[in-house]
Amino acid sequence: MIEMLDIPPMRLSDMVAERIASAIVAGSIPAGARVRDQDLADQLGVSRMPVREALQRLQRVGLIETAASRYTRVTKVTPELADATREFAGHYSISAVRMAIARMSDVERLNASDTIAAIAARLEGDHDIVAARRELHALLVKLAGNTFMSSLSSDIGIAIERNLAATTLPLDDAEMVASFRALGDAVLNADADEAERIMRRQYGIEDH
Repeated sequence: MIEMLDIPPMRLSDMVAERIASAIVAGSIPAGARVRDQDLADQLGVSRMPVREALQRLQRVGLIETAASRYTRVTKVTPELADATREFAGHYSISAVRMAIARMSDVERLNASDTIAAIAARLEGDHDIVAARRELHALLVKLAGNTFMSSLSSDIGIAIERNLAATTLPLDDAEMVASFRALGDAVLNADADEAERIMRRQYGIEDH
């Protein structure tokens, strides 16, 4: 079940999409499960229209598949899709961190470094790598200051999070914490090359 929403009408379909996507990532709505807009609307306490719009959005990013007059259901993440997503996510993060480092002031780099260190500290405590990646991704996109990337980041982030939710990345928990801290240092020192090397290690992308 999905908890009922109590939210203003503005951008309601986006909020509904994020709630449904979170349920899919968490496994509350498992892969292969059929979904009905009326059932979701009842659970969320909204009308069917924002649910339909949300499902269309999730279909565009690959979380939902529909066959007309037959079914609407959650897609399955194949090993091939997970591997392709991992590679894309790594290069996407590299682009974001390079743009961010190129544009940040000294003060912004200091603040960003502190924020990344805080993410690392939370990761060390709760070992929630999905949440840590989500937080880091949002930070890098914001700091990149690219309006086109920002406009796409929400949908891309949903797809990445879902497709990598059950994927084991190359680094273990302790290595990932150390990697986040090293990234914070690289950002502070405006070292884009080192930041890229760190991202490549996090996502298992070969450094050519």
